[in-house]
Amino acid sequence: MDKLIFGLVIATLWQDSTAAQPEPLAEMPGLHNLMQLSDNIWSGSEPVGDEAFASLKTLGVQTIVSVDGATPDIEMAKKYGIGYVHIPFGYDTIPRIAQLSLTRAARQSKTPLYIHCHHGKHRGPAAAAIVCRARGLVDSAGALKIMENAGTSRDYQGLWRDVEDYTVPSDETALPQLVEVAKVESLPAAMARIDRNFDNLTRCAATSWNAPAAHPDLSALQEALQLKERLHEANRQLSEKKHAAAYDAMFRKLLTESDSAAQALHAALHANDTTSATAAFMSLQKNCKQCHVMYRDQ
Repeated sequence: MDKLIFGLVIATLWQDSTAAQPEPLAEMPGLHNLMQLSDNIWSGSEPVGDEAFASLKTLGVQTIVSVDGATPDIEMAKKYGIGYVHIPFGYDTIPRIAQLSLTRAARQSKTPLYIHCHHGKHRGPAAAAIVCRARGLVDSAGALKIMENAGTSRDYQGLWRDVEDYTVPSDETALPQLVEVAKVESLPAAMARIDRNFDNLTRCAATSWNAPAAHPDLSALQEALQLKERLHEANRQLSEKKHAAAYDAMFRKLLTESDSAAQALHAALHANDTTSATAAFMSLQKNCKQCHVMYRDQ
């Protein structure tokens, strides 16, 4: 480990001493799904608590890049002398502004970098792949290999597509300013997106979970995946202290139950179990209707 830390410390801002080769590592205290992509780039799970930040300090990390929707623990990072950059995005796509922000983080943030989402398997490795592209460590195929080695699910088609299609911006391209805590989508805005997924799933349910003739592009499995992730993110967002006071216990209960039903729906569709999918969707419908009556339709 001493030799590794020495290599991390002496690495320069603009050049890694090795090309990005994703290597799964034994988990360190507080960190999961940890991968070293180069001397200067790591990816893994969200660091939570002293144990995790101490592990990052041991690795020599100087900047953490979060692509998760949850508010970064800035105070804990400062305690360990580590900077934070927040570039949140979802599971369906990596927006162009997020791609440009990741490019700026790759070029200008203090290294070594640690890039994370929540669990460190999907959005985090996708972001890390773009950072490695921006630093010239891998080509498109190498970037996809990072995601493959991380175990990024092929169900997240937008992540795979956007990493493959990423083009390194020229030096003249204007890049967004980086922030410690980004403004994330509000809960009402998230619910509007959830409503669209729900409407599309209603159409698919009416045709035994097949694509409706009027909407041949719809995939029940993809819609269920997006619904599951958006409800889960909304539930996590609501658990933060700054949001929790705005919603009562019943709302939190209904959201938690909807989160569980959406996970069951996706699992059933993934297993081609249409009977269980219908049961899970009916449970979700009941929860959503009750929530709308109590909170949205007043």
